[in-house]
Amino acid sequence: MEHILRLHANLLFTILLVFSILALWALILGLLQRPVGAWLRSGMAIGVLLVLSECVLGVILLVRGLLPLRPEMHILYGIITLLTIPIAHSSARNREPRSQGLMYAFACMFVCIIALRTVEMARP
Repeated sequence: MEHILRLHANLLFTILLVFSILALWALILGLLQRPVGAWLRSGMAIGVLLVLSECVLGVILLVRGLLPLRPEMHILYGIITLLTIPIAHSSARNREPRSQGLMYAFACMFVCIIALRTVEMARP
């Protein structure tokens, strides 16, 4: 059980690193008015899979009785984090390159902020 808890905690830092890099990458593309390519979209897909893995580990911990300090807010933030990139992708799909890059950059930054906020909800 302890190893699942440790993995759940450490995966957060991977998510923060991945989405920080993606946010910077998308911001640079947006400011340079370059089109968002398959590499950035693939990176965001990998990030969403990491968040999904984090959610699965969280559900396992919840089922086993390890509750964070405010479980309802922790779950809500997890769901918001999981849905942010797919919503941003559907909103940015038919926009010009500058708008796409900036939208993806802000979505990735939002994921980082929500992930950090989720950590605060889990601590006493």
